[in-house]
Amino acid sequence: MISRRKHATFIVALLLLLLPPFAGAAPSEPRLASLTITNTRDHLLLYTELEGAFVEQVEKAVHSGVETTISYYIDIFQQKRFWFDHRVASIRTEHRIKFDAMKKAYTITRSWAKPESVTTDSYEEAKQMMSRLEGVRAIALTDLTRGEAYQVRARARLEEFTLPVYLKFIGLFTDLDAFETNWRHAAFVY
Repeated sequence: MISRRKHATFIVALLLLLLPPFAGAAPSEPRLASLTITNTRDHLLLYTELEGAFVEQVEKAVHSGVETTISYYIDIFQQKRFWFDHRVASIRTEHRIKFDAMKKAYTITRSWAKPESVTTDSYEEAKQMMSRLEGVRAIALTDLTRGEAYQVRARARLEEFTLPVYLKFIGLFTDLDAFETNWRHAAFVY
């Protein structure tokens, strides 16, 4: 009788460990939802979207006027069959958001876009601009070899920053730690 009880307890414990957690149990980690590659006549273009970056702590920091930066890191590798892949391009772009409480406006600066700075009074629009790369010129097509396989890797990172002393003194915030998404991969043949 005891051995059956031990076996049943072991099986129940094993099932609890192997079952996925409930959907509402833990907040989702920030992640790149997609990575799309396309090209113009002269350049390889990349599109990606960041999800889950604007958690409550980040939103509070933005609305208190703290400049917040999300960096996107993109690497392009030429795939080699019997050797290490060769990196042909490495790009870092930055998105910065700053809230002006007097004007009730968000200024978004994107290092890769023209115009570089955009101002909006909609927080939802500001979040969308911060969370998207649209048509980033990754590499000139003349730097790629026809018929070769390539892989694009991308990730996003909320940069660390220190809050102003007055916000620490109030005690509403702690310093925000940086987060990094996992690498998102996409392969293509040129």
